[in-house]
Amino acid sequence: MRNYEFYQLDVFTDKKFCGNPLAVFPDAKGISDTEMQQIATEMNLSETVFVFQSENALRRLRIFTPTQELPLAGHPVVGTWNLLSHLGVVPKNDTGTTRIDQEVKLGILPVEIEFIDNKPSRITMTQGTFKSGDIVTDKDEIEKLAVGLGLHKSDIQMDEQLPIQTVSTGIGSLAVPVKSLAALEKCKINPGVLSEVYLKYGAVGCFPFTFETLEKESSVHARFFAPNDAIQEDPATGSAAGSLSGYLVHYGAIDKNQFTIEQGDFMKRPSRITAEVRGEKGKIEEVRIGGKSVIIAKGEIFP
Repeated sequence: MRNYEFYQLDVFTDKKFCGNPLAVFPDAKGISDTEMQQIATEMNLSETVFVFQSENALRRLRIFTPTQELPLAGHPVVGTWNLLSHLGVVPKNDTGTTRIDQEVKLGILPVEIEFIDNKPSRITMTQGTFKSGDIVTDKDEIEKLAVGLGLHKSDIQMDEQLPIQTVSTGIGSLAVPVKSLAALEKCKINPGVLSEVYLKYGAVGCFPFTFETLEKESSVHARFFAPNDAIQEDPATGSAAGSLSGYLVHYGAIDKNQFTIEQGDFMKRPSRITAEVRGEKGKIEEVRIGGKSVIIAKGEIFP
């Protein structure tokens, strides 16, 4: 294995040392599957991206957690295309939006890069088809879920109109309505118990949320836990945010199609994710997630 250059970014933020850290290898040609997984484990970030040439899109992205490859993920896509735009892979645009296609394991999906003064600003990705999955209704399972989150069962919003449910735009996450921001803040997970619940319902993590927010401009505050993938908590989760956005519009729980999701504040890494949902209650046509990124470091992996 030759030396490979990588960059580190903070994603879903415009401030350094906030948002979600991401490592990107902009030219990963020659790195084997085994080596990619080893590198992602060594990086020990929620995701690491390896960029390859593609016959069907501008570039192909392979996305790894410390334990597995993912079909799609939000902050890796947003951060990677910010970096690739800075590196000149995307044709520069003085002030305006450039649309490109990317290849990920899930398939070919469009990305829009907004440029301001010839520099990339907001990156917006179209996610996969919104799907609603298993609903948690069993009282014992809900009690176990509360224990897994370190909450009382009474902290969880029991509402048939907005269920505890696995939802997906490419990766399943368990959406859990929580009554208040104070309850969400006190989450302290039991990794084994929580993993058992969300894995049983076909999710890769748990995304408790509340409509109480820190900023009046935001609509939702959320946290993401995926201990089975060695992610005790994620500061910003674009895939889960996309799934949640589709879920909220699908159930008519939010009266607008563009809104902001807060995440990461209780980790002291505030993140802001913008959501755009095309469709209406009961019929979601498209989900898009966007945000900004900051490049903070550059390095090499040695053979």
